[in-house]
Amino acid sequence: KTVLGIQDHYPFWKSWNHAPWAGKPVWACIGFNNCHCHHHHILLDDNIHNDPNDGAGGIRTPIELRGRGDGEKSISGYQSLFGKEALEMHGKHLIRVPTVKPLMEEDWFIRQIEEARWNLLRGETKIKTSAGETDRKE
Repeated sequence: KTVLGIQDHYPFWKSWNHAPWAGKPVWACIGFNNCHCHHHHILLDDNIHNDPNDGAGGIRTPIELRGRGDGEKSISGYQSLFGKEALEMHGKHLIRVPTVKPLMEEDWFIRQIEEARWNLLRGETKIKTSAGETDRKE
């Protein structure tokens, strides 16, 4: 397994009023069975909000090219998700980190990653709000 740290370009993100698509990129191969990225990308950040216009993580999904004739499809690039589609990635690819909780619970990150894996497999979305969690099934 690999862990990768990505730093956003804060001046760019700020210049776009903290729009999620301008923040840290997160690649998700949703709806694309033969995707070349066989990884589950997850962004854990304290600036992930239940607001489609304000957040640190920008979900990128593949732009599909036509089939190559052998049943396989290829990817020509990625596009950003916006609005409700982006919010539905909470709990799968985007996890809000409450500042103090990981300090108090040493296995907090591991539990969140495992839960995100299960949410992705089951098709569930968990949106974290200031009042707590709201479970939602797609």
